[in-house]
Amino acid sequence: MGGGNVQRAGERRTRRMITDRNAPVPTPPVEEGRRWSIWIDIEGFSTLWTRGNKAVLGLRALMEGIYRLGTRLYRDDSERLFAHQFGDGFIIVADFHEPQLDRCAAIAVALMRHVSHAGCLARVAIAEGEFADISGLWPKVIHEAAARDGSDECVSLGSGLMTLLPVMGTALIAANKLDARNPVKGSILTVATVDSIRISPSFPRRTVDGHAAFTILDWVHAEHAHIDRIWSRAGVGGSPADAERAIRDYIDAEDPPTPWIRGTLDSTNLTVPHA
Repeated sequence: MGGGNVQRAGERRTRRMITDRNAPVPTPPVEEGRRWSIWIDIEGFSTLWTRGNKAVLGLRALMEGIYRLGTRLYRDDSERLFAHQFGDGFIIVADFHEPQLDRCAAIAVALMRHVSHAGCLARVAIAEGEFADISGLWPKVIHEAAARDGSDECVSLGSGLMTLLPVMGTALIAANKLDARNPVKGSILTVATVDSIRISPSFPRRTVDGHAAFTILDWVHAEHAHIDRIWSRAGVGGSPADAERAIRDYIDAEDPPTPWIRGTLDSTNLTVPHA
């Protein structure tokens, strides 16, 4: 079995009705495989793309960080991660439901700090949902082309290629929507306020003024054993001091809009730099 097939077999989740033989009526349907998800992308990627190689450096750092997490630390079935690239970002999904979200938040913090070493900053949203194999929904012509070409990742378009992503679900959709609806600009780490109670106080936070459904975690100053373990075992992350310096350097180098600066500094409990 190919690596892609193994991965999708590990990600495949189904919806079923749970019933109790002694109960007068069935219990509500349960979504198996409801897992946390992290949507992370590079801030200002399109602008940075036109200014040399900084955008690529940020994406490389993000990709490297995720790879280190999966190969150096979270390797076993009980902790393994699934990651898929979408343009300048990745969706990272856990293998199983986790009642507490501390590991998820720690991974997000570590990756944001890791990206900052490359002179870029990231934006993250944490959500929860299903992520499943959707290749069965492809049209017949795509299935036939995939079988003919011997690949489940791309099919030929004459001398060109169509790249396929056979996974999708609410884990991606919910994280994207959460990020898009948060009105705060900047390099921020968002979680729905209703889910923030599943994250320990070791992660400083604040709710968004006028938008109580959104909570922003301070990715610069969070301290937790998971963050330390990620840094020591996978080499992903960095110190709060390094993250503070990276934000200052980014603002000096890129001169982002004032709302972006304010949103980033407020969410990380940093002061506005003097003019």
